[in-house]
Amino acid sequence: MNKATTRRVAVAAALVAAGNILSRLLGFVREPVIAALFGASGATDAFEVATRLPQLVHELVIGGAVSGVLIPLFSEMTADDRRLAGTFSSLIASVGVALIGVTVVLVALADPLVAAAAPGLPVETRDLAVVMTRITLPAVLFLGLSAVTAARLYARDRYAAPSFAPASLNGTLIVLALALTPAVGPVGVAVGYLAGAGAHLLVQLPALARDGVRITAPAWRGNPDTARALRLYLPIAAGLLVAQALVIVDTNLASRTGEGSLAIMRFATRLQQFPLGLIGSAIALAFLPVLARRAPEESRDLVNAAEFKSALVAAARSAFVLMVPITAILTVLSVPVIRVVYERGAFDAAATDLTGLALLIYAVQLPITVLDQVFIAAFYATRNTLTPVLVGVGGGLAYLVAALALVEPFGVFGLVAANSVQNSLHGAILGWLLWRRLGGFDDPGLWFFGLRVIAAGALAAAVGLVVREWSTLALEPAGTAGWRVLFVSGAGIAVVYVAVLAFLRVPEVPQLARLLRSRLRTQRPV
Repeated sequence: MNKATTRRVAVAAALVAAGNILSRLLGFVREPVIAALFGASGATDAFEVATRLPQLVHELVIGGAVSGVLIPLFSEMTADDRRLAGTFSSLIASVGVALIGVTVVLVALADPLVAAAAPGLPVETRDLAVVMTRITLPAVLFLGLSAVTAARLYARDRYAAPSFAPASLNGTLIVLALALTPAVGPVGVAVGYLAGAGAHLLVQLPALARDGVRITAPAWRGNPDTARALRLYLPIAAGLLVAQALVIVDTNLASRTGEGSLAIMRFATRLQQFPLGLIGSAIALAFLPVLARRAPEESRDLVNAAEFKSALVAAARSAFVLMVPITAILTVLSVPVIRVVYERGAFDAAATDLTGLALLIYAVQLPITVLDQVFIAAFYATRNTLTPVLVGVGGGLAYLVAALALVEPFGVFGLVAANSVQNSLHGAILGWLLWRRLGGFDDPGLWFFGLRVIAAGALAAAVGLVVREWSTLALEPAGTAGWRVLFVSGAGIAVVYVAVLAFLRVPEVPQLARLLRSRLRTQRPV
């Protein structure tokens, strides 16, 4: 990539990462707030069901289209304002009408939906989940409109507003959960989720106005770009249907493994999603418009698409080198991380140990999962939405086999392991298929790079394990390894990792340092 493109991508990635950092930091506040209010209890299980259902509908109807269809599609139209305005208007109107109808139907069917999704819940918990679900389901409309808006802004290299939108959701949820729960009980946090979804959309409207967005009369028929978007999205929708069916199966199985199981999975999942959002989503979203503009029209030309391959390799290497030390920290320090983030109020030491084990199992998949996000973006950029779906279906089958085999002997931890197997297989298979489709990545040093990074991560984890044992004895009372152990051990892992990478001359270390310095010097909006 040339210097201008590299700088633009770096700025975009920095903005997306900053938004993700703020959102995840607020998530670090949100989840402990929920843990302190309800603990690993039936109320948390009910809220988890009430948020899984609207998220399921959102992902199925529009959420999966953002990176897969809308950003590449809008990126092609940035030079044609009239075409962009017409397509954006048609899509925003179509999504709005569809989601209003879907929401009305689902609110009416909330009782049987909850019963089908989580039949193992006690009656009292299930009744609470139904009430919460009726409150949270209208959030689907706000999140759907926000998704189309975010795609348009990303395609126009306007990253700030959509990147910070999730933070507005989390911030609103936290404030209202604390304010309303003492007065109205657990439903207060559901109200906070709905209001947060509205804030998610509202914070992007000023950016649309500044970008000079024009809303035209929607072309319900005859808009070829809208028809193309639908055609590209159909495979994604089919894949999401399978994926969300697996979410329902996962919820169903977890609800049968004892009270608090859904809560354990929720709290561990949110922590492992933090680095995925911070690194994987930031890099994938920043590179997606670049990849879309450099992808040839014909798939047979991909073998000779040098600029496309260069951007893809840069994204993958950066994501991998950043994710490995986080994986080391979350595996070696899973229990101290859970203790520092969650252990207060109703969340006790027993819940910490259980959630820490779930986090450890989730964490081992992170390096391949972050690459998976980059690989998916590469396929979407080439207008190939079918391959990731087919691989996803295969990964879903692998999950079912693993889950059914492991849930009986290992309970909720068997389901966590099955999820890790599914995600790891998806990334490995998709990467292999992409390598074949491109005729190689044109980087002969890629395998040697990977081995050096893995070696640095393994050595850093070993040092972190030793430091954790020493610091637990020296700095903390027995059995309460808290923030001091986390800080000392985590710092040790980071220092050793960077030192080994520098010794092994991994080029991403000085490159990332230069990009960071460049960003700090410029600090100008995109």
